[in-house]
Amino acid sequence: MKKLLLLLLIVGFSLSASAQRIALMGALDQEIAILLDSMQGQKKVSRGGIDFYKGKLKGKKVVILKAGVGKVNSAYSTAVLTENFKISSLIFTGVAGGLDPEALPGDLVIGEKLVQYDFGKVDSLGFSVSPFRKLSGGAHDELFIDSDKDLLRISESAAQKVVFVPIANRQPKVFSGVIATGDIFVSSNEKAKWLYTEFEALATEMEGAAVAHICRTLDIPFIVIRSCSDNANNHARMNFNQFVGPASENSARLVLAILGQME
Repeated sequence: MKKLLLLLLIVGFSLSASAQRIALMGALDQEIAILLDSMQGQKKVSRGGIDFYKGKLKGKKVVILKAGVGKVNSAYSTAVLTENFKISSLIFTGVAGGLDPEALPGDLVIGEKLVQYDFGKVDSLGFSVSPFRKLSGGAHDELFIDSDKDLLRISESAAQKVVFVPIANRQPKVFSGVIATGDIFVSSNEKAKWLYTEFEALATEMEGAAVAHICRTLDIPFIVIRSCSDNANNHARMNFNQFVGPASENSARLVLAILGQME
């Protein structure tokens, strides 16, 4: 009897481990298209109004989903994801507005850490950013959410081997640093300068820190990969429409390279 129970426990553990998947998320259809096209054994399941695509990429079991735009949509999508799948790690891929004065549309940013720049308070002195909150109600001590160190190391290594799509007749550069998240499409020289000066942020987008917050709460390793479709300046909307396609592809190419190096 004891041997039978032990065997059942071993089988149950094996099934649980084999069911674990790497989650790949993007906010837009363009951001996950190349990943879906590359997937083997694709199977779609729908949960909570979200389509999830199960299969394999680079020999790894993955689940791909479109998170939707903004912090609420991406947080909801992450919650539904983690309730329905056993996730070993999570990679968020997509486009962003570049903030580094030396960066150009097409350059990529690997998120070392993330910050919600629109979470805070307004008083007589104006707006100030606050640390993200615990579910218990208390505030965390730190302002930033750190990415998983192993995924960061793998991402930086993989980036050196990727052949990226040239944008505006130049090869994209890859930076590592802070990504700033807020429910705002930034198309302002002044706002872009503030984000770079205040947080040393290299890119700004609308989902990453919300997903990172949930991953931290659930102890899920994560990394955010962003390809800059614009410079978050006064011409951002025009540049976004022009570069969103190739920028999305380059971010996805880096994700595929990361998967190839993961054990």
